[in-house]
Amino acid sequence: MPQRLHHLDAARAVLLLLGIPFHVGTTATMILSPGLPMWMANPVLGVGLSFIHSFRMSAFFILAGYFSGMASTRRGRLSWLADRMVRVALPLVASLASLAVIQYHLKVMLSPAWAPGLYGWPLAVEHLWFLVVLLGFVLTYALRPARAFVPDRLWRPLLGLDRGTWPVPLVALAAWGAGLAWLGQVLGLQDNEAVIGQELLLRYFQYLPAFVIGALGWRLKLADRLFAFEGRWPWLAVPPLMIGHFLLDPLVRPHLGWEADPTPLLRVLDGALACALTYAMALVVFRVLAHLFDRPSRAVSFLVDGAMAIYLFHMTVTMLVILAVARLGAAGWPFPTMQWAALSALVLGLSVLVFLVVRRIPVLALVFGGQRMAPRQRAETPPAHL
Repeated sequence: MPQRLHHLDAARAVLLLLGIPFHVGTTATMILSPGLPMWMANPVLGVGLSFIHSFRMSAFFILAGYFSGMASTRRGRLSWLADRMVRVALPLVASLASLAVIQYHLKVMLSPAWAPGLYGWPLAVEHLWFLVVLLGFVLTYALRPARAFVPDRLWRPLLGLDRGTWPVPLVALAAWGAGLAWLGQVLGLQDNEAVIGQELLLRYFQYLPAFVIGALGWRLKLADRLFAFEGRWPWLAVPPLMIGHFLLDPLVRPHLGWEADPTPLLRVLDGALACALTYAMALVVFRVLAHLFDRPSRAVSFLVDGAMAIYLFHMTVTMLVILAVARLGAAGWPFPTMQWAALSALVLGLSVLVFLVVRRIPVLALVFGGQRMAPRQRAETPPAHL
């Protein structure tokens, strides 16, 4: 890159932290039993959750693919892989040994009929799947051939960043999403924690195109275009794709008076629309962030520095907050949209407080942040970035 793309720091923080309102909403409506009725009947909440889910993780994995390409080239494959073990595998293991156990017992309190853990173990991995999938992508990328067998000119159209090539990624992604949805139905694969192996397999292939797009962005040296694309086609493609996705998404369909789960044929169609939508929407989000964050920001640096720890701890905080709200009789409180926003802000604030404590304890900073952070060093050196 000719210069540092500061908005990519903001993108990493924003995409991870958008998981807070998403998990606050899903915990109150899907995990809590009985769920908060005012929230469950609120169409703004359903559409908002569907909107966040439509692009958040795909955009995150595009970033992950891009920075994997950059870091492995600059560090060397083995050094980069060792660094990923510290920054990804170690927080995963630490969270499974601690936070997953706490979250399991909180889930039992939220829903007395909750399934018995993970393969009989008292573990809840509601939001840890992304670390497993990210680790899978890291290992896959580390095993790539040293020599490229496909010329770059054949890869470029798959990004749709050159004039007239925009149908290529949309058609390719739609075919991938439809094929994955169809195959999942044929094989009877389930995307839920009760069968974690199937869920992780589906998530790996669901987000594999995003990681590949990011890695190609680095290989083809197209970061300035991929993360600040000035073309109009994503803005034109997003509205019809988003409307189609809303009409098929189980988060939105009940608010339209329809059954939550569409028919098998419509699920295949939704797979196609959703997979194409994620890329178009990611390009729009990256472009907006490029406009908003074109220079260094201390607030962004702080959030990037704490994004991992904040995200790992926020689910425990979310469950505690929703339990407290339910015990206070919030089922009948008005203005569910305002409640959702207020509780999301509260969970973010509390999670940041947890990070401020964690970063002052070197062992916790290492195992939950993937960074070797000593208090004195933190005061003297700028925060680490991607």
